[in-house]
Amino acid sequence: MLTFKKNITDRQSLNITDNDSNKMTLTQRQIFIALVLIVFSLTSCSEIKTSDAKETFKYWAGTNPPANIELLKGQYWQSSHWTKEYIMYLKLKPSKIWWDEFVKQNSLIVDTTKWSKPDDAPDWFEPTKNSKQYGQTGFSQGSQYFKDTTTGICYIYEIQL
Repeated sequence: MLTFKKNITDRQSLNITDNDSNKMTLTQRQIFIALVLIVFSLTSCSEIKTSDAKETFKYWAGTNPPANIELLKGQYWQSSHWTKEYIMYLKLKPSKIWWDEFVKQNSLIVDTTKWSKPDDAPDWFEPTKNSKQYGQTGFSQGSQYFKDTTTGICYIYEIQL
């Protein structure tokens, strides 16, 4: 059994002065500030912009496009905020299976309201008169989905602000 010969309880016995205590606090503050700055710089985002169809799909869907989609055109903008605000335009030719599953998963319904193309839409974003228009049920910020019933080409406009 071990026993201590002397009971050390006061700061002077430990050779700790107020200056040492303040230095430790100052060092802790410096480390804390450095960590906060590092975390902030790593988590703050920068704006994302692309006109590449494959990159647009990847930013939007979070994955590479599957083989049953032909990407034709794309445009994507994402704010620098951590809340993932974005505006996306995509022209693609998916398989019927992919499109039907997309409509089902996103609870899209045929939308017969008149849609006006946003001012910032790219020139190529022109759904045809043969397009069936889809919208979301419930809250929507104006996202619209179109599928040309003759060619199968789809146009997706999605906005999340």
